[in-house]
Amino acid sequence: MQFTTTRTAAPTTASDLARRTTFGVVTALVLAFAVRLLVGVLDVNLGVAGPTTPFAAPPILGSTVVAGIGAAVVYAALARFTARPTRNFVAAAAVVFAVMLVPVFAFTPSLGVTAAGQAVLVVLHAVIAAPLVAFVVGAVRV
Repeated sequence: MQFTTTRTAAPTTASDLARRTTFGVVTALVLAFAVRLLVGVLDVNLGVAGPTTPFAAPPILGSTVVAGIGAAVVYAALARFTARPTRNFVAAAAVVFAVMLVPVFAFTPSLGVTAAGQAVLVVLHAVIAAPLVAFVVGAVRV
């Protein structure tokens, strides 16, 4: 008889997935706003300013919440229709992360974002994606 051991405790119910996703979103928001605060303290020239920039609080808050909802929906679908939802979710998350970086390098320079601003956007993407994935797949026990 063969046993499979896992390093993570995948969510087993919808409420468990919702709880994990909520913790992931909250952690991602704390990290994102910590990055935003650090950028402000260091007075990094992002190249753009104002309430509609990607560095403002509303876009960070909104995109993080939407990313969390999307992550939960994708994980739930993978759990329902695949034998290995955690592996497939991590692969899907990696692809989504890579695709989400395309606009950072392709379009933001035309909007006036500096190279430092692009680097900050990449860091923001990473600090939002990492906790979402970690909490959703159960790498962080809640």
